[in-house]
Amino acid sequence: MHERRLFHQLSLLFFLILSCFLLYHLFSIQPVEQPFHQNLMFIPHSESYNYTYPTHLLASNDYTTLVNYSFTFDRLNTGCNDSTLLLILIHSSPGNFRKRTVLRSTWAQKNEWTKILFVMGRTENETIQKELTRENDSYGDLIQGSFLDTYRNLTYKHITCLKYAIYHCPQAKYILKCDDDIFVNMPLLKNFLNFDLSPFGVSNAILCPLKHLAPVLRTYRSKWRVSFEEYPEITYPDYCLGWAILYSPDVIFQLYKSAQNSLNIFWIDDVYITGTMVAKINVFHTDISDLVITWEDQKYLVSKNGYPRKDFLLGRPDLTESELRALWKRVTSLEAPKSIWRRSVAEGYVR
Repeated sequence: MHERRLFHQLSLLFFLILSCFLLYHLFSIQPVEQPFHQNLMFIPHSESYNYTYPTHLLASNDYTTLVNYSFTFDRLNTGCNDSTLLLILIHSSPGNFRKRTVLRSTWAQKNEWTKILFVMGRTENETIQKELTRENDSYGDLIQGSFLDTYRNLTYKHITCLKYAIYHCPQAKYILKCDDDIFVNMPLLKNFLNFDLSPFGVSNAILCPLKHLAPVLRTYRSKWRVSFEEYPEITYPDYCLGWAILYSPDVIFQLYKSAQNSLNIFWIDDVYITGTMVAKINVFHTDISDLVITWEDQKYLVSKNGYPRKDFLLGRPDLTESELRALWKRVTSLEAPKSIWRRSVAEGYVR
């Protein structure tokens, strides 16, 4: 009996010693600051890296086709050069004159390290078309493809962006495709590309807020309704929320080549280009949802003129003119951190 009690006492003592050792070891470990995001799926490059689009792999008539249709750039502006770090292609509808004006006076201002263009399709409204001519004469930043600008043609608009990058801005190290109702923190984006990624470019990169296992909408009340004939699956593959996608040139080319060789395309471009096509070329997304401002911070910033509690790279979509101006005023009044991912890791923001 005495031996059994002694055994239990020794076992308990051993357990306590082991527990103390483990707790000491756990709390004595210092967090290691990561040089890049914990979920990175790309390769940063050094000064020797210089990507060239292998256009010889495309069909001889590729420039004048868009998937299965004849294509022309009805309106075209060029001007990229070796100093172009980032090409920004903004999806816009022909009639969104006011939105484009606001962006030009805020985050989409011209600068030496970006080329910023608004991409759209044709309009059947002659008045709007004449206004577009005057707008382009003034700003020289419109691209118009020879397809009708409708929701059902969003995939053609996205592929037009890829085509432009390949044929007319091959110098750009990064390509940002976004919508005309979002906010981009440009001072921080410049640092993000240079310090969190690489000023010489990366490969295998598609960075975006990621959507996982989204259900296919079947209700007739939704403008995004999809029939079973169009898409028979219950859920979509992982895809980017298309209001902000950062590409590396090699991924641009792979997606473009794959889309151009497709017999049929799906009209929701986010799903088709960044879901179906990305899976087909075997590239993996890097989710940057943690670099999007929270709803609470965005509301606080634009209504109270306060300071964001966390550094952010992107505002959320559907912003009004006053909200865009408020965000721009705030970020330009602050000094952008040199690195957003390293700082987020150090301060415990990154999940």
